[in-house]
Amino acid sequence: MIKLRKQIALFLIMSMLAALLIVPVSADAAADTAQFNFETNTQGFVGTTGATLAVSTEKAYQGNQSMKMTLNVTGSQGPFAKLSSPTGLTAGSTYEFHIWVPSGASIAGVQPYMMDSTWSWTGNFVPYNNLTKDAWNTLTLTIPAGAKTPFNEFGVQVQSSGDFAGSVYIDSIGILGGTPIEVPNPAGLSDLRINGTTVAGFTSKDLSYIAHVPNGTTSAAVTATTIAADATVTITGGSNLAVGENAVTVEVTAKDLTKQTYTVKLIRDLPSSQGNRITVQGTEFYAGHERIWFNGANTPWDNWNDFGGDFDYDFWDTHFALLHANGVNASRVWITSNGEVGINIDAEGHVSGATAAHWNDLDSLFYLAQKHGVYIMATLLSFDHMKNSHPSYDSWRKMLMSEANIDSYVSNYVIPFTNRYKDNPYLWSIDFMNEPDWVFEESKLPWENLQSLFAKMSVGVHANSNVLTTVGVAMIKYNSDTCTEGCQGNKVGDNALMARVGGNPQAKLDFWSPHYYDWMGQYWGNPMYMTPEQFGLSADRPAVIGETAALGTAGHTLTQDYASAYANGWQGMMPWTSNGVDGLGDITRVGPAASSFYNQHPDLVFPSGISKNANLSDLKVDGVTVADFSADTLSYSVQVPNETISVEVTAAAADAYATVAVSGGSALAIGDNTVTVTVTAENGSTKVYSLTVNRPKSSNAKLSDLRLNGNTIAGFTPGQQTYSITVPFDTLAVYATAKASDSKAKVVIDKPLTLVIGTNLVMVHVTAEDGTKQTYTITVTRAKSSNANLSLLFIDGKPVPGFSPDKLTYKVNVSKGTKSVKVTALPTFPTAKVAITGGSGLVKGNNTVTVKVTAPDGTTQQTYTLTVVRG
Repeated sequence: MIKLRKQIALFLIMSMLAALLIVPVSADAAADTAQFNFETNTQGFVGTTGATLAVSTEKAYQGNQSMKMTLNVTGSQGPFAKLSSPTGLTAGSTYEFHIWVPSGASIAGVQPYMMDSTWSWTGNFVPYNNLTKDAWNTLTLTIPAGAKTPFNEFGVQVQSSGDFAGSVYIDSIGILGGTPIEVPNPAGLSDLRINGTTVAGFTSKDLSYIAHVPNGTTSAAVTATTIAADATVTITGGSNLAVGENAVTVEVTAKDLTKQTYTVKLIRDLPSSQGNRITVQGTEFYAGHERIWFNGANTPWDNWNDFGGDFDYDFWDTHFALLHANGVNASRVWITSNGEVGINIDAEGHVSGATAAHWNDLDSLFYLAQKHGVYIMATLLSFDHMKNSHPSYDSWRKMLMSEANIDSYVSNYVIPFTNRYKDNPYLWSIDFMNEPDWVFEESKLPWENLQSLFAKMSVGVHANSNVLTTVGVAMIKYNSDTCTEGCQGNKVGDNALMARVGGNPQAKLDFWSPHYYDWMGQYWGNPMYMTPEQFGLSADRPAVIGETAALGTAGHTLTQDYASAYANGWQGMMPWTSNGVDGLGDITRVGPAASSFYNQHPDLVFPSGISKNANLSDLKVDGVTVADFSADTLSYSVQVPNETISVEVTAAAADAYATVAVSGGSALAIGDNTVTVTVTAENGSTKVYSLTVNRPKSSNAKLSDLRLNGNTIAGFTPGQQTYSITVPFDTLAVYATAKASDSKAKVVIDKPLTLVIGTNLVMVHVTAEDGTKQTYTITVTRAKSSNANLSLLFIDGKPVPGFSPDKLTYKVNVSKGTKSVKVTALPTFPTAKVAITGGSGLVKGNNTVTVKVTAPDGTTQQTYTLTVVRG
């Protein structure tokens, strides 16, 4: 039994070896991946005289077709199946050719061959006798390492030995082993630098590059290192750089005069002043100092993972121009589609930075956005990063699940990204992740970790820039506390994010950007046809619709969706997509709808950024807002008292960048006075508000002074109209003078008045400018006389010697026989009263007679004393 097993085993081994040693090789129907597989056409190969070429399914080494070489020759000839100016071939490499030859043919032999740029021939002739007939044969050709490029020809020659009409089949020509052997190009470069830094993505074989220098750089040093020491370099360009694109050429000439030219599109970046930074005011966006509405679109990628991958500068240049031409002012772009390229992340989820190619491609993206005036919402991550459909997904999951790894991503990528592009005003916002809902629902990763990621990203962005932040949540149920069905709470709300970073207030999204597709409508309604608050969003910040099908929502056109979103208070809408990455629409859908909105609101879509607002927010006269003030009402009237000779008119502009000039308000005339308030907006436009200040005629009929006989009446005040004054008896007449408080008032005073004893009235009549009348009355009381003098004094009928009214004592001698005397007196004022005491019963010697005079006033008295001396 053991011996039999050994014999069976030996038989099987010998059979396998025999199969491996059979020549020719057998046909293989597997797909043909060789460089020249002839599966669709002859790939540029042509036949020379005596040979015609065509693809055929009659025979195939691999795949389904081969190239059939039909020969019709007489005698000894050597027709070719040749490829002129072949590309993709490498000097020093060996190539396999698979050739089928028929039996009984007049063929001397077959040889693969090539000729380099000097027409130097290399061939590998195999005689017909060494070939297996009616089968596939594998022949090889090694291109010399020193072959000069570019090559001139590559192909197969069939050498006939006599007349022959038949066919040879050629298939599956490719490099042996599939890996080219690199042979240095004598006219190649080993390094190419701009200002000392190797251009991103440089290899000696790639001839075209893009590089950027800051706007302030007007000249760049371009240096090149040749592969061959004896090659020379001619560099054109790099000095006197214009803003924008500049051409630099580097021509390399090898010793054998072979030439090769490298080109660099050297971009001097646009100034940061070219464009208006987006800010938030309440629930609206502003570009510079004017409101903007994002008439946007999603252009998520051209080639999946563009930046640092297969970035096509010309596509983005052309497409951004097309967007702008169609009235689209913003594009949502995925900076990394699933994280396979661009960002350096290790197997444990630690992020160390990004590739030079990633940054260089993004430099181009933001340059082109600024060039064409298209604002970018930069979406940094997507649920695709964590989806188990690509090799890097586990690294991204580990990044999310580790606080330290999140920190590495923020510190080594998010913050550098922010700082690199924050001065470009067309970086409108950073969208931290596309639809994190699916990370939670499909990848089964917790919201808490997503919240930590978003919170730390937000702090990183806000601490380093004024760039706005958002998260593109797919379903409103994760972005709302008030939605109509299945609300899970606002997972990206302020409280949720701040809680993950110790309450840091910078962990806050600046606006909402939920997504909507028709399948969601049955649960939460169509947001374009309701307000953001009705949809479930808090009304404390702007909201845009971050994604919706460019086909339009159910029952509506995209044009209607744009218009309704605007009417309902959304601040922008970004249909998916402008470039047709899937079946939900492209520029043929977005363009007409966006153009329609732009045509209705041109200044809202492409604002100048310089405010046109020339409104007032307040207008005051002497600190009091005029009645019924409104920014849209340009004319007002106020009335001030007559005594107001000037008013202070103050005005507040509604826009901080407008200026206000007030003219008038001083030296008010009687009647209407015009005050103009000119508001000049930032852009120079003006609006004039007119204020009519009416100052009426004076009703002031008051006096400022009132005098009698030149003296101000005691106790005079303008508001008191009656006065009483007593004057001495000897005041025979009075005159009044008066001064009006208002110079335009008229004063009429009674003529000077001759006073009677007792009450006398003096009238002062004042007529104000407006006819108002007022009378001041002065009651002048002339006192009775206080004169208690005598005018005559008699004794026994004879005047007292030496009498004088002012002399009060007298002495008169009478005889001793006179026993009495009669004293009589006449007062100066007849109404004065005289009382005489004495004069009878004279005694010898001195006797006193008194004459007491009481003046008419009844109080003033004076006594004259007469001493009568009896002898």
